This record gives sequence, structure tokens and C-alpha cells, in this order.
Amino acid sequence: MALFSRRKKTDDAPSDPQTPTEADAPEDALHEEQAPSEPVPEIGISVQAFRGVGADAGPEVKLPDPDAASAARAAAPTVTASAPQAQQSQQAPQKRALPLAPALPPEPTESVPGMKDNVLLRAALSELEEGATNEQLVGVLRQMMQNHLYLRVHGDAREQLAEGKPLSIAVVRDGDRSYMLAFSSAAAVRESVQRETDPTATSAIAQPVTAVLHQVVTGEFAGLILDNASGVHRAVFPVEVLSKALEQADANMTIKMLLAAPRDADSQQKVGDALAETKMWVAVNDGSGNGQVGIAEAQTADGRRFLQVFSHPLEIVALGRSDKPMPFEPEQLAKVLSGHDSLAGVIVDSAGPSMVVERAALGAVLVRAVDVSE
Repeated sequence: MALFSRRKKTDDAPSDPQTPTEADAPEDALHEEQAPSEPVPEIGISVQAFRGVGADAGPEVKLPDPDAASAARAAAPTVTASAPQAQQSQQAPQKRALPLAPALPPEPTESVPGMKDNVLLRAALSELEEGATNEQLVGVLRQMMQNHLYLRVHGDAREQLAEGKPLSIAVVRDGDRSYMLAFSSAAAVRESVQRETDPTATSAIAQPVTAVLHQVVTGEFAGLILDNASGVHRAVFPVEVLSKALEQADANMTIKMLLAAPRDADSQQKVGDALAETKMWVAVNDGSGNGQVGIAEAQTADGRRFLQVFSHPLEIVALGRSDKPMPFEPEQLAKVLSGHDSLAGVIVDSAGPSMVVERAALGAVLVRAVDVSE
């Protein structure tokens, strides 16, 4: 964690933090601050708040409900092609509001030495514009669902933890509504601190994103504000959206964490093994027009077919297609793969970061088909 000092508004040079070290707080140590009360920053909640795909930005929220596809679910869905050929691991969507992420994750960065940025989230926020569309905000929300967020703590978080006190997490208020502040990097925390003139010390602490979302959902918060001092590059997510996103997510964010990490020689095998233990999602559609529902797949330039699987429904929404998300258990994935030898493997999260997992790395998944048949 790092301590930050506020500067006078006439001072253009940013203050350097004390030597920072990353630290995590226990999840039960996160609580809304009781005191002191800070001036409420201008947050523009009605401008960048996510409302739901296809709607204008505003305070009302609604996520696509994957249960709408459950009526079409079959024990062994038919595999059908849903789109033209894709180059390698990335399928080109019919439309999109933001460029999709590259297949490979970006290089790790530390905007404050010793404190790792959430580089995917920071990149997604940097592409927001004035009056961002909900489709653009989907890109931010899906990239938030991995790694960590930074929280701003009034006072020294290390001392508060050592004394067994709940952390005094910074919030902003809009009337009778409170929003927790979270940040994509320690530098974004510093920018937030430097907007104010109160001399009270502030520290930053990294927390797993699931811990932060759980606190927002279970606490008396109206939502979460990301990078509040970043002008048009900030975003507001109401608690209803976060609750739905958390409900549909893998509790450990296993697949998303693996895809966000730098690649190494066994990355593909790690993802293949994780697929044997993790509920995924598939994109279902009536691509044939005859009422027969199939699962989306992609075809590489050399003609190999790959089933598309997704770590979260938002990954499907981000592609901008008419596909509906459907939950897909490891046993269902095993059944489809074992019943279609022509499938060369799977493509995970084709909106990026993505990964092609060859059939040879899916041994742990295919074992599931044997177990089910016995």
C-alpha cells in the first residue's frame, strides 16, 4: 500500500508517494467509512452510468438475462457455425462500439512503482468518451472482472489493519446515495487525492475484484465509481448491475485471471484443466433460421473448427451479435467435444484477451464425458 498527500490546487507538480508495497486486506475488513465526512466530488452519475445494453446511459439498470435462453437448452446442443471465418483466435463481430482487446494480454505496468496496474481495466477506461454508450461501458465492466482494484483508505490502511479496525474506505455521496470509489491503478488513486485540499493522509490498498464487488453488493451502496478523477474516462456502475455480474461470475474468476496473465509454456494446459472444473457460457443462436438452436463456433484460416466458450455473459454481449448467453457446465462441454471429433478445441473469450485451447490440452475435460457415460 502507499500513502499519498494532497497538494494545493496551485501546485502543478504531483506529490510522490512514500515507498509503496502492495498489501491485501481481509474481506471482512472492508466497510463504508463512518467519519470523517469529505466534500463530495463532482461525479456526473447520470452521464457515465451503465444502464443496460441497447439503452441510453442513465441511472436505471438491467443486464441481459441468460435465463431467456434456457428454454432452448438441450442436453447435447447441436454445434453450428454462427459467423464467417475468423482469423486465428479472434472472430470479427458484426458491430462493436469499441475495438475489442487483443488476444494476448498487455504487458504488466506499474504507474506507481511497486503497485501493479489493472492494465486491462485501465485500457478500457482510457477509451471512454463523453457520453459513453452502454456498449462501451460493457467493455469496461467485463475488463473489471479480473485481477484487482485499488481502494482509497482515509488514514494509514496498514495501521488500521494492525489495530484490527475496519478500513475507512472512501465513498462519495449523491443525495442519500453512497458510491464506493475504486481505481484501476495507484496513479488513479493519487489523481483523486490531489483534487482535494484536506490534509488528511490517504492510502491505497489492492483488493481482489470479487471482494470489492461483494462489499458493494452486500453493503448499503448505490454502486461503484471507477477512477472518479479521470474526467470522461471514469465510469459508474449501479449496484443492480454489479449484483447480476457477480452472480453470473465464477467466484474465483479462474479463467479470466489466467487469460489476463502473461503467457507461458503451460498457459494453454492451465486453461484446459480449469475448463474441467469451471462453469462457462456459450453463445446460442438460430443461425439456420429453422428454429434449431446451435452453439457458436469459429473457423480459423486453415479450416479448423473451434467451439466458442466464454467466462462470463458479458464476453458474449461484447461481440455485438444477436447470440444469447447460456450456462455451460464442464460435463456439457465434454459431451459436445466427445461427440464432435471434427472440433479442434475451443476458443475462450474471443472478445479478448483470448486463447485457443487445442483438443490435446482438454484431456481433463474429455474425462468428464467418460465419467458421465459410466
